[in-house]
Amino acid sequence: MKTQTITIIGLDRMGASIGLALKHSPLDVVIIGHDADATKGKAAKEAVLAIDQAEWNLVNAARKADILVITTPVADLESVLQVIGSELQPHTLVLDFSSLKRLGLDWAEQYLHQGHYIGAMPVLAAPYLTDGRSDASTATPDLFRNSAFCLMPSPNAEPQAVETAVNFGLLLGALPYFVDPDEYDSLVQGSETMPALVSLAMFNTMQKTTGWRDMLRFAGLPFALMTRPLQNEQDISLHALQNREATLRWLDAMMDELKMVRRLIYEENDEVFAAMTEQLATEREKWLNARQKNDWDERRSPPIRPRTMSEHLFGGLARRGEGDDE
Repeated sequence: MKTQTITIIGLDRMGASIGLALKHSPLDVVIIGHDADATKGKAAKEAVLAIDQAEWNLVNAARKADILVITTPVADLESVLQVIGSELQPHTLVLDFSSLKRLGLDWAEQYLHQGHYIGAMPVLAAPYLTDGRSDASTATPDLFRNSAFCLMPSPNAEPQAVETAVNFGLLLGALPYFVDPDEYDSLVQGSETMPALVSLAMFNTMQKTTGWRDMLRFAGLPFALMTRPLQNEQDISLHALQNREATLRWLDAMMDELKMVRRLIYEENDEVFAAMTEQLATEREKWLNARQKNDWDERRSPPIRPRTMSEHLFGGLARRGEGDDE
């Protein structure tokens, strides 16, 4: 192929950061961006400089893609796949970064008539874990550097497409990590679904109090970060109901912990309470340090032979297209 095109659907912080990472690489590619909110596309192109072209029409954006990156909320994924399912080029690699992988794989099998679908999830780099920002103006090319790039290929994806996905993650600065989609979703139940449900319950509790309006005046960073999952409110129910039994187990465990905390406060057991918070703060610090080192990856991909930068990204898909016109 004479020209290689990458299309990014969804231009919040993740999508814009992917565009910036590609811009900072030696690749000679055209980056097209699409977002249902046209103002985000304009900002990604003119202010953030993360894309070369902003395409308002989803079908047109998808048709041009050699690699199609989807970073939309999982609540929007089905409709996106429905619209583009018959419009992709046969060689197009679809990288779906939405948060529920089994659901994404099932929808891809239902709606995508050609192309190669791979579920993926780049993990936030340690320095960005706690800043809580999500809009495109906070995009950075290092958002996933020295972290993991989780890969869950469709059974129908060709090996060359998987290789291309691995190389795409390497360009983001992340190490490939292959994981079963159901295993990934079960882990997400604890790390993403539970914070969202706690956020929902806490916000609902607060807004029912008589001093709610005064609380709004004084609420600061802890409250804003804690309730951030409500920005993607439709995803909360999808996550919670995707594996209802697992969600209920997590909720039961969380309520047991809250009851224990309540008992310590009721009994004014300050020594035990202080010891518990100190221990958990230490464990959290260990987690952040481990994420910074990122030395626990046990399922890295096999070595990949050196290639040109174009081949390095596109793997066998590039070789297959050699000599083809745009």
